Amino acid sequence: MVTEDYAVALNPEENMCFACSPRNPIGLKLSFEEEDGVVRAVFVVRPEHQGWPGHLHGGLIATLCDEAMAQWLWRRGVEAYTGELAVRFKKGVPVGAVLEVRAELVEVRRKMAILGATVLFLDGAVAATATGKFICATTPDVATQKETVKVK
Repeated sequence: MVTEDYAVALNPEENMCFACSPRNPIGLKLSFEEEDGVVRAVFVVRPEHQGWPGHLHGGLIATLCDEAMAQWLWRRGVEAYTGELAVRFKKGVPVGAVLEVRAELVEVRRKMAILGATVLFLDGAVAATATGKFICATTPDVATQKETVKVK
């Protein structure tokens, strides 16, 4: 069963997600693609994304990871909410850096989906990794869904 709030989020004309909506004037406007069961988005760090001078704010790194993992579920029609997010920061990210965030399913346990995310520099160096535990409104039938899913 899809709740009313989730139905609104699925409607691109009403979606104001900070991370992925192209309509949110202060949002990150992430645009995801998927291949072989992995969702990906590119993000360019701008001056307004700073925490410490010259570096990307750690909270935005966490947001990139959370959104990528949520996108993996959303593309499969799974209504889920972040229950736990653990981020490991590996390397500082300077303003001007171009990053790729990736996420994929790790495991499903009843009404919980566990996903992993990685934030990478274009040279492949890892900036951060994350694990997310998502509480699903219904038992997700995603354990075997590694194929490409396209969403408009």
